[in-house]
Amino acid sequence: MGPSHAAFARARIFHYPHTEGFVRKLHMGRVSDEDVEKLLTPAARSRLPFPRLVLLYFDPFALFKDASRGTDSARMRARSYNRAMRWMLLPYIRRWFLIALSLFACVTPAEALAADAPIFKIPAAACAVGSCIALTIIAWTLIVYFLLDTRD
Repeated sequence: MGPSHAAFARARIFHYPHTEGFVRKLHMGRVSDEDVEKLLTPAARSRLPFPRLVLLYFDPFALFKDASRGTDSARMRARSYNRAMRWMLLPYIRRWFLIALSLFACVTPAEALAADAPIFKIPAAACAVGSCIALTIIAWTLIVYFLLDTRD
């Protein structure tokens, strides 16, 4: 039996100490609150690798702070920051709406092609599933947008 993912991450940290923060952030899936504020500047985003920029482009909640951890004052500051930055969700809603619309528009041509060649059933299904996923992301983003407007 091979080593677990956690053991591999610990071994990597041990051998490459400069990657410790990256592996921790990769494992947890979120960046720290300080990094979130830094990523708001174009200069900080310009230093990011391309895969991280793609994740920032598609993840509506990447630039928000975690308001579920820390002391009461830290959670209050994070909630206040998130409320002040809720405007950032609007471009993501538009972006995902265009993605959903374009994938939905691709379903009919792919189904027409599938009538002649059954292999095109796969792209038709992928477009349909992709548009459903995009609509789900839009719904969650809208819910968070309106919930950030409410007070405790």
